[in-house]
Amino acid sequence: MKFRGGIFLFILLGVNSNAFPMNDLIRKLPGQPDVNFRQFARYIEVDENVDGRSLFYYFVEAEKDPMIQPLTIWLTGGPRCSSVGDAFGSVGPFIVTKDAHGLQRNSFSWNKVSNLLFIDSPIGSGWSYSNSSSDYNNGDDSTNKILLTFMQKWYEKIHETKYNQSKFNLKGLVLGNPTLHKKLDDIAKIDFFFSREMMNRSLYNEIKKECNAIDENNYFASIKTTWSAKCKNLVFEADLAAFKTDAHNYSPKKLFDVPIVSTEVDMCLPLRVQFYFNISEVQKSFHRNRTNLSYRWQGCFTANFKYNEVDTDLDMLPALKNLLQQFVPITIFSGDQDGIIPTEGTLQHLKKLAEELNIKLTKEETWSFRTKEGGLKYEFGDLLKFLTVKGGNHHVTSFRPSQAFSIFSIFTINWMH
Repeated sequence: MKFRGGIFLFILLGVNSNAFPMNDLIRKLPGQPDVNFRQFARYIEVDENVDGRSLFYYFVEAEKDPMIQPLTIWLTGGPRCSSVGDAFGSVGPFIVTKDAHGLQRNSFSWNKVSNLLFIDSPIGSGWSYSNSSSDYNNGDDSTNKILLTFMQKWYEKIHETKYNQSKFNLKGLVLGNPTLHKKLDDIAKIDFFFSREMMNRSLYNEIKKECNAIDENNYFASIKTTWSAKCKNLVFEADLAAFKTDAHNYSPKKLFDVPIVSTEVDMCLPLRVQFYFNISEVQKSFHRNRTNLSYRWQGCFTANFKYNEVDTDLDMLPALKNLLQQFVPITIFSGDQDGIIPTEGTLQHLKKLAEELNIKLTKEETWSFRTKEGGLKYEFGDLLKFLTVKGGNHHVTSFRPSQAFSIFSIFTINWMH
Protein backbone atom coordinates (compact mmCIF):
# COMPACT_ATOMS: atom_id res chain seq x y z
CA MET A 1 0.00 0.00 0.00
CA LYS A 2 1.85 3.08 -1.26
CA PHE A 3 0.20 6.49 -0.99
CA ARG A 4 1.47 8.48 -3.95
CA GLY A 5 2.00 12.20 -3.88
CA GLY A 6 2.87 12.48 -0.21
CA ILE A 7 4.52 10.78 2.69
CA PHE A 8 3.57 7.48 4.21
CA LEU A 9 4.36 7.07 7.89
CA PHE A 10 3.92 4.24 10.33
CA ILE A 11 4.09 4.84 14.06
CA LEU A 12 5.17 1.79 16.03
CA LEU A 13 6.50 1.11 19.51
CA GLY A 14 9.45 -0.95 20.62
CA VAL A 15 12.91 -0.65 19.11
CA ASN A 16 16.08 -1.40 21.06
CA SER A 17 18.74 0.68 19.33
CA ASN A 18 21.32 -0.55 21.86
CA ALA A 19 21.16 -3.90 20.07
CA PHE A 20 22.05 -2.46 16.66
CA PRO A 21 25.10 -4.00 14.95
CA MET A 22 27.89 -1.48 15.34
CA ASN A 23 29.06 -1.85 11.75
CA ASP A 24 25.89 0.06 10.79
CA LEU A 25 26.82 2.94 13.09
CA ILE A 26 27.60 6.27 11.44
CA ARG A 27 30.54 7.62 13.39
CA LYS A 28 30.05 11.15 12.12
CA LEU A 29 28.91 12.65 8.84
CA PRO A 30 31.20 15.23 7.18
CA GLY A 31 30.55 18.70 8.55
CA GLN A 32 28.13 17.38 11.18
CA PRO A 33 27.79 19.16 14.54
CA ASP A 34 28.18 17.09 17.70
CA VAL A 35 24.99 15.41 18.94
CA ASN A 36 24.03 13.10 21.80
CA PHE A 37 22.03 10.61 19.68
CA ARG A 38 23.25 7.89 17.35
CA GLN A 39 22.69 7.27 13.65
CA PHE A 40 22.84 4.03 11.66
CA ALA A 41 22.74 3.30 7.94
CA ARG A 42 23.40 0.40 5.57
CA TYR A 43 21.88 -1.87 2.96
CA ILE A 44 19.57 -4.76 3.75
CA GLU A 45 19.21 -7.53 1.19
CA VAL A 46 15.53 -8.25 0.72
CA ASP A 47 15.70 -11.42 -1.37
CA GLU A 48 18.32 -14.13 -0.86
CA ASN A 49 17.39 -15.65 -4.23
CA VAL A 50 17.93 -12.46 -6.22
CA ASP A 51 21.49 -11.20 -6.32
CA GLY A 52 21.87 -7.62 -5.15
CA ARG A 53 18.24 -6.72 -4.45
CA SER A 54 18.76 -4.32 -1.56
CA LEU A 55 17.04 -1.42 0.19
CA PHE A 56 19.03 1.32 1.92
CA TYR A 57 18.01 2.68 5.32
CA TYR A 58 18.96 5.52 7.66
CA PHE A 59 17.94 5.30 11.33
CA VAL A 60 18.14 8.13 13.86
CA GLU A 61 17.61 7.76 17.59
CA ALA A 62 15.24 10.09 19.40
CA GLU A 63 17.06 12.92 21.15
CA LYS A 64 15.78 11.82 24.56
CA ASP A 65 14.91 8.38 25.94
CA PRO A 66 15.00 6.51 22.60
CA MET A 67 14.17 3.21 24.33
CA ILE A 68 10.69 4.44 25.28
CA GLN A 69 9.95 6.68 22.31
CA PRO A 70 7.87 5.47 19.33
CA LEU A 71 9.41 4.52 16.02
CA THR A 72 8.34 6.51 12.97
CA ILE A 73 8.91 5.01 9.54
CA TRP A 74 9.15 7.60 6.78
CA LEU A 75 8.42 6.64 3.18
CA THR A 76 8.53 9.39 0.58
CA GLY A 77 5.91 9.47 -2.16
CA GLY A 78 6.58 10.02 -5.83
CA PRO A 79 6.90 7.02 -5.97
CA ARG A 80 10.53 7.33 -7.02
CA CYS A 81 12.06 9.77 -4.54
CA SER A 82 14.60 9.14 -1.79
CA SER A 83 13.33 9.00 1.78
CA VAL A 84 16.89 9.27 3.11
CA GLY A 85 17.42 12.41 1.06
CA ASP A 86 14.22 13.83 2.55
CA ALA A 87 15.74 13.39 5.99
CA PHE A 88 18.23 16.15 5.20
CA GLY A 89 15.72 18.56 3.71
CA SER A 90 12.73 18.31 6.01
CA VAL A 91 12.18 16.20 9.15
CA GLY A 92 15.60 14.70 9.95
CA PRO A 93 18.06 15.96 12.58
CA PHE A 94 20.22 17.92 10.11
CA ILE A 95 19.81 20.39 7.26
CA VAL A 96 22.53 20.86 4.63
CA THR A 97 24.35 24.18 5.10
CA LYS A 98 24.28 26.93 2.49
CA ASP A 99 27.76 26.05 1.19
CA ALA A 100 26.47 22.45 0.68
CA HIS A 101 29.57 20.98 2.36
CA GLY A 102 28.28 20.58 5.90
CA LEU A 103 25.29 20.12 8.17
CA GLN A 104 23.48 22.17 10.78
CA ARG A 105 20.94 21.14 13.40
CA ASN A 106 17.31 21.11 12.33
CA SER A 107 15.25 22.99 14.92
CA PHE A 108 12.12 21.13 13.82
CA SER A 109 13.49 17.60 13.58
CA TRP A 110 10.95 14.92 14.31
CA ASN A 111 13.55 12.97 16.31
CA LYS A 112 12.81 15.38 19.15
CA VAL A 113 9.75 13.21 19.88
CA SER A 114 10.39 9.94 18.03
CA ASN A 115 12.95 7.51 16.67
CA LEU A 116 13.10 7.85 12.87
CA LEU A 117 13.63 5.23 10.19
CA PHE A 118 14.00 6.39 6.57
CA ILE A 119 13.79 3.72 3.84
CA ASP A 120 14.70 4.29 0.21
CA SER A 121 11.81 2.49 -1.49
CA PRO A 122 10.97 1.23 -4.07
CA ILE A 123 14.00 -0.31 -5.79
CA GLY A 124 15.70 2.45 -7.78
CA SER A 125 15.04 5.32 -5.37
CA GLY A 126 17.98 6.84 -3.49
CA TRP A 127 20.68 4.22 -2.92
CA SER A 128 18.38 1.19 -3.11
CA TYR A 129 19.23 -1.01 -6.07
CA SER A 130 19.04 -4.41 -7.73
CA ASN A 131 21.31 -6.24 -10.15
CA SER A 132 18.19 -7.36 -12.01
CA SER A 133 16.88 -4.76 -14.45
CA SER A 134 13.32 -6.11 -14.10
CA ASP A 135 13.26 -4.91 -10.47
CA TYR A 136 13.13 -1.32 -11.73
CA ASN A 137 9.62 -2.03 -13.04
CA ASN A 138 7.76 -1.39 -9.81
CA GLY A 139 4.19 -1.49 -8.61
CA ASP A 140 2.30 -1.44 -5.33
CA ASP A 141 2.27 -5.24 -4.89
CA SER A 142 5.99 -5.76 -5.44
CA THR A 143 6.89 -2.69 -3.37
CA ASN A 144 4.75 -3.85 -0.45
CA LYS A 145 6.20 -7.36 -0.45
CA ILE A 146 9.76 -6.04 -0.50
CA LEU A 147 9.00 -3.56 2.29
CA LEU A 148 7.55 -6.31 4.47
CA THR A 149 10.68 -8.40 3.94
CA PHE A 150 12.81 -5.36 4.72
CA MET A 151 11.04 -4.73 8.03
CA GLN A 152 11.37 -8.36 9.06
CA LYS A 153 15.09 -8.34 8.30
CA TRP A 154 15.58 -4.92 9.87
CA TYR A 155 14.09 -6.17 13.14
CA GLU A 156 16.26 -9.27 12.89
CA LYS A 157 19.35 -7.01 12.97
CA ILE A 158 18.16 -5.75 16.37
CA HIS A 159 16.70 -8.90 17.88
CA GLU A 160 19.43 -11.16 16.42
CA THR A 161 16.83 -13.85 15.76
CA LYS A 162 14.48 -14.84 12.95
CA TYR A 163 11.54 -12.41 12.79
CA ASN A 164 8.65 -14.24 11.14
CA GLN A 165 5.84 -11.87 12.05
CA SER A 166 3.95 -10.21 9.22
CA LYS A 167 2.11 -7.89 11.62
CA PHE A 168 3.67 -5.08 13.61
CA ASN A 169 2.54 -3.04 16.58
CA LEU A 170 1.00 -0.35 14.41
CA LYS A 171 -0.05 2.72 16.39
CA GLY A 172 -1.10 5.08 13.64
CA LEU A 173 -0.66 6.51 10.16
CA VAL A 174 0.23 10.02 9.01
CA LEU A 175 -0.13 11.21 5.42
CA GLY A 176 1.06 14.50 3.97
CA ASN A 177 -0.61 15.85 0.80
CA PRO A 178 -1.49 12.31 -0.37
CA THR A 179 -3.08 11.24 -3.62
CA LEU A 180 -6.15 9.36 -2.41
CA HIS A 181 -8.20 9.24 -5.62
CA LYS A 182 -6.24 10.55 -8.60
CA LYS A 183 -9.08 11.14 -11.05
CA LEU A 184 -11.12 13.09 -8.52
CA ASP A 185 -8.02 14.97 -7.34
CA ASP A 186 -7.50 16.14 -10.91
CA ILE A 187 -11.07 17.47 -11.02
CA ALA A 188 -10.49 19.14 -7.63
CA LYS A 189 -7.55 20.96 -9.23
CA ILE A 190 -10.01 22.64 -11.60
CA ASP A 191 -12.18 23.70 -8.67
CA PHE A 192 -9.01 25.00 -6.98
CA PHE A 193 -8.16 27.19 -10.01
CA PHE A 194 -11.69 28.54 -10.33
CA SER A 195 -12.07 29.37 -6.62
CA ARG A 196 -8.87 31.44 -6.82
CA GLU A 197 -9.94 33.18 -10.06
CA MET A 198 -7.08 31.57 -11.99
CA MET A 199 -9.43 30.55 -14.84
CA ASN A 200 -12.66 31.92 -16.26
CA ARG A 201 -16.15 30.53 -15.74
CA SER A 202 -16.60 29.57 -19.40
CA LEU A 203 -13.60 27.20 -19.41
CA TYR A 204 -14.54 25.90 -15.98
CA ASN A 205 -18.07 25.02 -17.04
CA GLU A 206 -16.85 23.39 -20.25
CA ILE A 207 -14.44 21.16 -18.30
CA LYS A 208 -17.07 20.15 -15.77
CA LYS A 209 -19.44 19.25 -18.60
CA GLU A 210 -16.93 17.36 -20.76
CA CYS A 211 -15.35 15.47 -17.88
CA ASN A 212 -18.63 14.52 -16.25
CA ALA A 213 -18.02 10.83 -17.03
CA ILE A 214 -16.22 10.83 -13.71
CA ASP A 215 -18.79 9.96 -11.08
CA GLU A 216 -17.67 12.06 -8.15
CA ASN A 217 -19.90 10.09 -5.78
CA ASN A 218 -18.76 6.66 -6.92
CA TYR A 219 -15.79 6.44 -4.57
CA PHE A 220 -15.56 2.75 -3.83
CA ALA A 221 -16.22 1.32 -7.30
CA SER A 222 -13.48 -0.69 -8.99
CA ILE A 223 -14.40 0.57 -12.45
CA LYS A 224 -11.55 2.48 -14.08
CA THR A 225 -12.57 5.85 -15.52
CA THR A 226 -10.96 6.99 -18.77
CA TRP A 227 -10.94 10.62 -19.76
CA SER A 228 -11.83 11.67 -23.29
CA ALA A 229 -9.17 13.35 -25.38
CA LYS A 230 -11.17 16.58 -25.29
CA CYS A 231 -11.36 16.44 -21.49
CA LYS A 232 -7.58 15.99 -21.24
CA ASN A 233 -6.98 18.89 -23.62
CA LEU A 234 -9.31 21.17 -21.67
CA VAL A 235 -7.63 20.33 -18.37
CA PHE A 236 -4.24 21.13 -19.89
CA GLU A 237 -5.67 24.38 -21.25
CA ALA A 238 -6.76 25.20 -17.70
CA ASP A 239 -3.18 24.67 -16.46
CA LEU A 240 -1.85 27.09 -19.07
CA ALA A 241 -4.54 29.65 -18.28
CA ALA A 242 -3.96 29.40 -14.54
CA PHE A 243 -0.28 30.23 -14.87
CA LYS A 244 -0.64 32.62 -17.81
CA THR A 245 1.82 30.67 -19.93
CA ASP A 246 1.97 28.47 -23.04
CA ALA A 247 2.77 24.80 -23.62
CA HIS A 248 6.43 25.57 -24.33
CA ASN A 249 7.06 27.28 -20.99
CA TYR A 250 4.67 25.32 -18.78
CA SER A 251 6.04 23.11 -16.01
CA PRO A 252 3.83 20.82 -13.89
CA LYS A 253 6.03 21.72 -10.93
CA LYS A 254 4.20 25.07 -10.78
CA LEU A 255 1.27 23.18 -9.26
CA PHE A 256 3.29 22.16 -6.21
CA ASP A 257 3.20 25.71 -4.88
CA VAL A 258 0.69 27.98 -6.59
CA PRO A 259 1.73 31.36 -5.11
CA ILE A 260 5.42 30.35 -4.96
CA VAL A 261 6.32 31.39 -1.44
CA SER A 262 10.01 31.75 -2.32
CA THR A 263 10.42 34.83 -0.14
CA GLU A 264 9.73 32.72 2.94
CA VAL A 265 11.42 29.41 2.13
CA ASP A 266 14.78 28.12 0.95
CA MET A 267 14.13 27.01 -2.63
CA CYS A 268 17.74 25.86 -3.11
CA LEU A 269 17.72 23.28 -0.31
CA PRO A 270 16.98 20.25 -2.58
CA LEU A 271 19.94 21.18 -4.78
CA ARG A 272 22.24 21.44 -1.75
CA VAL A 273 21.10 18.04 -0.51
CA GLN A 274 21.92 16.56 -3.92
CA PHE A 275 25.38 18.16 -3.90
CA TYR A 276 26.12 16.95 -0.35
CA PHE A 277 25.02 13.37 -1.09
CA ASN A 278 27.41 13.22 -4.05
CA ILE A 279 30.49 14.03 -1.94
CA SER A 280 32.54 10.83 -1.76
CA GLU A 281 33.34 11.25 1.96
CA VAL A 282 29.62 11.60 2.69
CA GLN A 283 28.80 8.43 0.79
CA LYS A 284 31.57 6.56 2.60
CA SER A 285 30.21 7.68 5.99
CA PHE A 286 26.77 6.37 5.03
CA HIS A 287 28.16 2.91 4.07
CA ARG A 288 26.47 3.62 0.74
CA ASN A 289 26.76 2.58 -2.92
CA ARG A 290 28.65 -0.65 -2.25
CA THR A 291 28.42 -1.41 -5.97
CA ASN A 292 30.74 1.56 -6.62
CA LEU A 293 28.70 2.53 -9.66
CA SER A 294 29.42 5.88 -11.24
CA TYR A 295 25.84 7.20 -11.28
CA ARG A 296 25.12 10.40 -9.39
CA TRP A 297 22.75 10.43 -6.44
CA GLN A 298 19.46 12.14 -7.28
CA GLY A 299 16.61 13.15 -5.01
CA CYS A 300 14.14 11.54 -7.42
CA PHE A 301 15.23 8.69 -9.67
CA THR A 302 14.06 8.71 -13.29
CA ALA A 303 16.44 6.70 -15.51
CA ASN A 304 15.12 3.20 -16.33
CA PHE A 305 12.46 3.55 -13.63
CA LYS A 306 8.89 2.49 -14.36
CA TYR A 307 5.93 2.33 -11.98
CA ASN A 308 2.73 0.50 -12.83
CA GLU A 309 0.46 3.19 -14.29
CA VAL A 310 -2.65 1.27 -13.21
CA ASP A 311 -1.49 1.54 -9.59
CA THR A 312 -1.22 5.32 -9.84
CA ASP A 313 -4.98 5.50 -10.46
CA LEU A 314 -5.96 3.19 -7.60
CA ASP A 315 -8.48 4.46 -5.06
CA MET A 316 -6.68 4.55 -1.71
CA LEU A 317 -9.82 5.12 0.36
CA PRO A 318 -10.57 1.41 0.83
CA ALA A 319 -7.12 1.02 2.41
CA LEU A 320 -7.85 3.87 4.82
CA LYS A 321 -11.26 2.35 5.53
CA ASN A 322 -9.63 -0.96 6.44
CA LEU A 323 -7.22 0.71 8.88
CA LEU A 324 -9.97 2.72 10.54
CA GLN A 325 -12.05 -0.43 10.95
CA GLN A 326 -9.08 -1.86 12.84
CA PHE A 327 -9.08 1.24 15.09
CA VAL A 328 -5.81 2.62 13.70
CA PRO A 329 -5.84 6.44 14.05
CA ILE A 330 -5.04 8.45 10.92
CA THR A 331 -3.82 12.04 10.62
CA ILE A 332 -3.72 13.75 7.22
CA PHE A 333 -2.29 17.23 6.59
CA SER A 334 -2.12 19.28 3.40
CA GLY A 335 -0.83 22.70 2.37
CA ASP A 336 -3.68 24.96 1.29
CA GLN A 337 -1.59 26.31 -1.62
CA ASP A 338 -1.00 22.87 -3.14
CA GLY A 339 -2.42 22.85 -6.66
CA ILE A 340 -1.38 19.29 -7.47
CA ILE A 341 -3.54 17.70 -4.74
CA PRO A 342 -5.83 20.48 -3.46
CA THR A 343 -7.22 20.38 0.06
CA GLU A 344 -10.72 20.77 -1.37
CA GLY A 345 -10.50 17.34 -2.98
CA THR A 346 -8.90 15.64 0.03
CA LEU A 347 -11.61 16.96 2.35
CA GLN A 348 -14.30 15.70 -0.01
CA HIS A 349 -12.65 12.24 -0.06
CA LEU A 350 -12.60 12.07 3.73
CA LYS A 351 -16.23 13.14 4.01
CA LYS A 352 -17.16 10.29 1.66
CA LEU A 353 -15.00 7.89 3.67
CA ALA A 354 -16.64 8.98 6.92
CA GLU A 355 -20.07 8.57 5.34
CA GLU A 356 -19.15 5.04 4.26
CA LEU A 357 -18.17 4.22 7.84
CA ASN A 358 -21.11 6.09 9.35
CA ILE A 359 -18.74 8.48 11.13
CA LYS A 360 -19.84 12.05 11.69
CA LEU A 361 -17.78 15.21 11.30
CA THR A 362 -17.52 15.96 15.01
CA LYS A 363 -15.33 19.07 14.94
CA GLU A 364 -14.51 21.78 12.39
CA GLU A 365 -12.35 24.65 13.61
CA THR A 366 -9.08 26.52 13.14
CA TRP A 367 -5.96 25.20 14.84
CA SER A 368 -3.43 27.51 16.44
CA PHE A 369 0.25 27.83 15.69
CA ARG A 370 2.28 30.18 17.89
CA THR A 371 -0.86 32.15 18.77
CA LYS A 372 -1.69 32.50 15.05
CA GLU A 373 -4.00 30.51 12.82
CA GLY A 374 -2.22 27.41 11.56
CA GLY A 375 -5.02 26.31 9.25
CA LEU A 376 -8.28 24.39 9.49
CA LYS A 377 -8.86 21.18 11.46
CA TYR A 378 -11.54 18.59 10.78
CA GLU A 379 -12.15 15.68 13.15
CA PHE A 380 -14.21 12.68 12.13
CA GLY A 381 -15.02 10.70 15.25
CA ASP A 382 -12.09 9.59 17.39
CA LEU A 383 -9.81 8.14 14.71
CA LEU A 384 -9.57 10.49 11.72
CA LYS A 385 -8.13 14.02 11.58
CA PHE A 386 -7.49 16.32 8.63
CA LEU A 387 -5.52 19.55 8.99
CA THR A 388 -4.82 22.18 6.36
CA VAL A 389 -1.62 24.22 6.67
CA LYS A 390 -2.07 27.91 5.97
CA GLY A 391 0.37 29.05 3.28
CA GLY A 392 1.73 25.52 2.85
CA ASN A 393 2.48 23.96 -0.54
CA HIS A 394 2.78 20.32 -1.66
CA HIS A 395 5.89 19.83 0.49
CA VAL A 396 4.66 21.03 3.89
CA THR A 397 7.47 19.36 5.85
CA SER A 398 10.13 21.15 3.78
CA PHE A 399 8.54 24.58 3.36
CA ARG A 400 6.46 24.85 6.54
CA PRO A 401 8.66 22.73 8.84
CA SER A 402 7.59 24.35 12.12
CA GLN A 403 3.89 23.83 11.37
CA ALA A 404 4.56 20.25 10.26
CA PHE A 405 6.42 19.54 13.51
CA SER A 406 3.52 20.95 15.53
CA ILE A 407 1.08 18.69 13.69
CA PHE A 408 3.30 15.66 14.21
CA SER A 409 4.05 16.26 17.88
CA ILE A 410 0.68 17.62 19.05
CA PHE A 411 -1.94 16.08 16.77
CA THR A 412 -0.16 12.79 16.07
CA ILE A 413 2.29 11.63 18.75
CA ASN A 414 0.35 13.00 21.73
CA TRP A 415 -2.98 11.90 20.25
CA MET A 416 -1.83 8.36 19.47
CA HIS A 417 -0.40 7.91 22.94
